[in-house]
Amino acid sequence: MVCARFRQDWFADGGGACKEQRSTGGGTENRLETGCGDVWGTPAFSSPQPPHSNPRGRPRAPSSHTEQEPGPPPQRTRRRPPGQPLPLAAPAAISGPTELPRRHFPRRRRQQQQQQQHRGRRSVAGPRGPAPRRRLPPRPPRCLHPPRCCCCRLLLLLLQPPAAAMAMRQTPLTCSGHTRPVVDLAFSGVTPYGYFLISACKDGKPMLRQGDTGDWIGTFLGHKGAVWGATLNKDATKAATAAADFTAKVWDAVSGDELITLAHKHIVKSVDFTQDSNYLLTGGQDKLLRIYDLSKPEAEPDVVSGHTSGIKKALWSSDDKQILSADDKTVRLWDRSTMTEVKALNVAMSVSSMEYVPEGQILVITYGKTIAFHSAETLEQIKSFEAPATINSASLHPEKECLVAGGEDFKLYKYDYNTGEELESYKGHFGPIHCVRFSPDGELYASGSEDGTLRLWQTTVGKTYGLWKCVVPEEENAEAAKARTSLPGTAEEEIELGWISKVYVNQPAVVRHAEQIQKWRTVKGNWQAAWLLKAVTCIDLTTLSGDDTPSNVHRMCFKAKHPIREDLLKAMDMHDKGITVAAVCVYPARVADAVNSLKAAGCNIPVASVAAGFPSGQTPLETKLAEIKLAVQYGAREIDIVISRSLVLSGQWESLYEEIRQCREACGEAHMKTILATGELGSLANVYKASMIAMMAGSDFIKTSTGKEVENATLPVGVVMMRAIKEFYWQTGNKVGFKPAGGIRTAKEAITWLMLVKDELGVEWLKPELFRLGASSLLEDIEKQVFK
Repeated sequence: MVCARFRQDWFADGGGACKEQRSTGGGTENRLETGCGDVWGTPAFSSPQPPHSNPRGRPRAPSSHTEQEPGPPPQRTRRRPPGQPLPLAAPAAISGPTELPRRHFPRRRRQQQQQQQHRGRRSVAGPRGPAPRRRLPPRPPRCLHPPRCCCCRLLLLLLQPPAAAMAMRQTPLTCSGHTRPVVDLAFSGVTPYGYFLISACKDGKPMLRQGDTGDWIGTFLGHKGAVWGATLNKDATKAATAAADFTAKVWDAVSGDELITLAHKHIVKSVDFTQDSNYLLTGGQDKLLRIYDLSKPEAEPDVVSGHTSGIKKALWSSDDKQILSADDKTVRLWDRSTMTEVKALNVAMSVSSMEYVPEGQILVITYGKTIAFHSAETLEQIKSFEAPATINSASLHPEKECLVAGGEDFKLYKYDYNTGEELESYKGHFGPIHCVRFSPDGELYASGSEDGTLRLWQTTVGKTYGLWKCVVPEEENAEAAKARTSLPGTAEEEIELGWISKVYVNQPAVVRHAEQIQKWRTVKGNWQAAWLLKAVTCIDLTTLSGDDTPSNVHRMCFKAKHPIREDLLKAMDMHDKGITVAAVCVYPARVADAVNSLKAAGCNIPVASVAAGFPSGQTPLETKLAEIKLAVQYGAREIDIVISRSLVLSGQWESLYEEIRQCREACGEAHMKTILATGELGSLANVYKASMIAMMAGSDFIKTSTGKEVENATLPVGVVMMRAIKEFYWQTGNKVGFKPAGGIRTAKEAITWLMLVKDELGVEWLKPELFRLGASSLLEDIEKQVFK
């Protein structure tokens, strides 16, 4: 059953901030629920308030000033304390002195008056003149006006950060895929192909990712236990892992093949390559350090003993001439040539992590709440910081500007390395943070957590880097936005398609992301009803059959105006919201019938028409243009064209661009949706390329398929097309709509597409102007689900 309390509030903004309306004395106020309590704004329409009531409805102390237009109430009669700032606004005219309730006087002064009366002292004059008045310390400004008066609002506006500063918030990239806690991670050096990131996880499946974007590249399969440590060599050609199956493995990081398996007698916790990648250092629960010559894997390793407990971390230092290792409460420095201990450093608590920074020979150690910095050559302490929670890992910026740390309270802390000042702290993970590392260029840092995810964070928030792009709001820079919106191929700008040949789509990562989307938990109850009603308003109700008649079109238009039964809408209190579908879609020959039916029904639902050789696209360009113009002449306000797939498959991108551009001109004022027929394009790379070409040529929407192909709208295709829309928006400032079509028959599938659009493009795309669902039988299932 649908709860009758359900209203249009979530439905109005697509699931964004929850808005609520409350009645206050005949007026209505809008409330935005935030983490700071209830913040009430100005009334939605003016209405007089009762003389002694406030917006909350609680009684208010009477005042002697005359009720008038909303403005500041009267001030106190007492003098302004020294040092107190002047009022923010001029007071209203007051006919006489204002008498305030006793509770408004300062507490300290009232106590002094009571003491003077009790002791019988004179409070005004005496033999020596007026008694000296004791000066009170300055008090902060205090508002005596009713809640949320005009001066309070002005003060809140003055204290509120500017819009640009509010927008610059830390937005991490989440890298999912692991099923158990992530316990270690490491970056490679910068290579001609960028830099890479490897993660170790208790699920026994270390993963390799692109370092600047977090895109999944591959998984190293072969361990039979939890993987505790992982590293990459400098040029990212080899990887090494340490696991609980008593082995350390060396992998080919390019092909993913296992190269060497190094057997141990106990759990291996740490691995590290030398700079030339010829030797591998390992350490683990057997309390021994081992050095393997990778050119002679069958030879016995060099063994270093001396630790009294299991080794947690082992690293090369000083150009591979020394070794740093840490066990429970001791950090040791070893000489590689003599295999002897140089120095030992004892700490108060168990060492949780250790990082070696070659630039400056700095060793970063964390234990308890302490982050300590020592010389890697002498182990002498340089400085240390105390964090508010237990720290599991810390990393120093390559240029030693700042450091980041994470621990048991789920938070990441960022400190200034020189002063120790806490710059920021924020949450992002849903479990304790086990590892943190800066990238080799210092532009980002990665964190791994108990929640099984990696997250990438920007060092400088707001800087364009990797997948982060700073977009200037159009209203703040109208001229720049106008310059960016000029479409390629016009007289203002020459079309450049050389980048098309360089497009690459990571298909395994896209497929994995699509599989995760299907596992998302669905919404229930009133929230499900809200999502379904949102889906109804985005549907292009379609009939594209060979046996379509005027009567079929008339019945479809009636259904378009009344998509949900009236009794169901009344149960949800949504019967007066004018819920209709977004458009009706027919063949050009049935456009006039649809226009007449909708006009007779008294609704303004637009009519869309397929054209341009639908569905095959195998007609001459002149015929396509004539068909488009004819549909517009009949009254179609939206045109769904279909591209020539042969141009995509043969790589004729200039010809494809020119064809779509001419179709755009033929549409005139009508909106144009470009159908890519993705099931016949051959690859996801072609889908991305065709999407970009269609948007560059002036398409208002890009659409997945005609509904007549064997393979229609799929989630991997949707992800690729939405990423293209996002990239096009970043580059030009133009928002292009997205329409999945074909094979969407159930309410669950509709909600999945809505959630995907919200996740990839944002809430602003969840409206009919930017999102449509092409379906003919979807409404029936939605109505069934709403009825349940």
